[in-house]
Amino acid sequence: MAQNSDIRIAKNTVIIYIRMALTILVGLITSRLVLQALGASDVGIYSAVGSTVALVGVITGALSITTIRFMNIEMGKADGNPNRMFNICHVIHLSGAAVILVLLESIGLWYIHTGLNVPPGKEADAMFVFQVSTIVACLGIANTPFQSLFTVHEKFGTMAIVDIVNTLLKLSLVLLLFLLRGHPYGLRIYAVMMSASTWIAFIAYHWMSARRWPEIIRWNLVRERSAYREVLTFSNYNLLSSSAIIARSQGSNMLINAFFGTTTNAAYFYAFTLQNYVIQFVNNFDAASAPQITQNVGAGRVETATRLARRACRICLLLFLLLFFPLWSELEFLMGLWLGSNMPPETITMARWTLLIAAVATTSAGLAQLINALGRIKWYKIEITVLFLLCLPAGYILFRNGAPAYTILTCFVISDFLNRVIQFFLLRAQFRFDVLGFLRRAYAAPLGISLLMTGYLLAYRTIPLTGPWQHLAGFLVTGLVTAVLIGLLGFSRDEKRKALAFIRRNLFTSSTRNEE
Repeated sequence: MAQNSDIRIAKNTVIIYIRMALTILVGLITSRLVLQALGASDVGIYSAVGSTVALVGVITGALSITTIRFMNIEMGKADGNPNRMFNICHVIHLSGAAVILVLLESIGLWYIHTGLNVPPGKEADAMFVFQVSTIVACLGIANTPFQSLFTVHEKFGTMAIVDIVNTLLKLSLVLLLFLLRGHPYGLRIYAVMMSASTWIAFIAYHWMSARRWPEIIRWNLVRERSAYREVLTFSNYNLLSSSAIIARSQGSNMLINAFFGTTTNAAYFYAFTLQNYVIQFVNNFDAASAPQITQNVGAGRVETATRLARRACRICLLLFLLLFFPLWSELEFLMGLWLGSNMPPETITMARWTLLIAAVATTSAGLAQLINALGRIKWYKIEITVLFLLCLPAGYILFRNGAPAYTILTCFVISDFLNRVIQFFLLRAQFRFDVLGFLRRAYAAPLGISLLMTGYLLAYRTIPLTGPWQHLAGFLVTGLVTAVLIGLLGFSRDEKRKALAFIRRNLFTSSTRNEE
């Protein structure tokens, strides 16, 4: 059983990383083209307006986690009823979409009219972007239970195809936008273009779900109120923490807009775009292991789920280090290569801090999946909410006293670190969780590699590099050194032996087939 879980996780990870490689490559290209087509100010407007929608759109993320968790638990039971659980989640999602619409068309409109800092003459463009973003947010919520079915059934290949089609469509539309650069309605055109991917995903997932699992998505309204109570309770605590996460991120974006303007918003946007790419690279393995962790808990195999969580955390940290140190060594060169001469001021400084935020956040890989699967999430979500929301008044005080824009990101690092410490205390108190065992098996190897690479970076900074080719060579060498250390120190002997046996077996099979 454990071996089958590992094989399925490995297979799903390969599929997810193929998708990720293409989406990140296209994302880097489109980010630069959009900056050149719209300019830093319009990108900042899009980011600031989008943050208003994201602030109340946290319902999407919270309900998605809830649907995946309860559907996985239901499928792990011998007498589970996926159709009943899907309909419960579907009703909750439709209700969430209605709540989002009301909030955005009331509180959201009030903020756009009274609180958003945009250049004169751009108010109508900001309102247009807001209304398009509102439609996209509601569609995304309504689509979540259908998309979640593909995660639950581990159909990552199908999800990869949909994402790749959407990514290529975005690239085509951004190329068209680039040709229209200087157009007076460029920002509005861009907003409509970006909404196309949501429409495609909405139609695709509904149609494919009807073909694959008609018995699961068949409408069957569950009328007992008690049936919704457990799901809503779990969802509400997830909503609480998701709200805090988005409030911290997008609320800080609003604070930056109020104190520093849209150009600094653009720097913040690109710094967090980089962070999102890095976290996406790491979280792909975490996402691939989530169904197996949750289904093992549902079937009563908690020890197997814990083992999978420890491994997921360690491998995610190793994957993060594989990106972190090469990026840190040549961040200014790479960001300049990506964004060109139009790169907003403060982007490099903010990018370094977002990488540190990602480093601390990655230590939750596997752990968060296990906590959600175990189900007793109340105090975990409350402590996350308190810590993350405290970053906003702290940032406000810093800005009022003349601190630069990036200082609010230092609060993010501190809050994430404290969150992890408290999580371990709660796990120990509630489940007699082996904290020291988790720390030793998940964190020890990545920490040792980090210490060695920190010494390497200190030596690397003393090397005088001139010209783009030398910087590129330095980036590649740093990546190679990191990869060698990960290969030597990051995995156990048994894991190395199994990996080599797997490679030899597949190479031998491939060569035999070619000879035939």
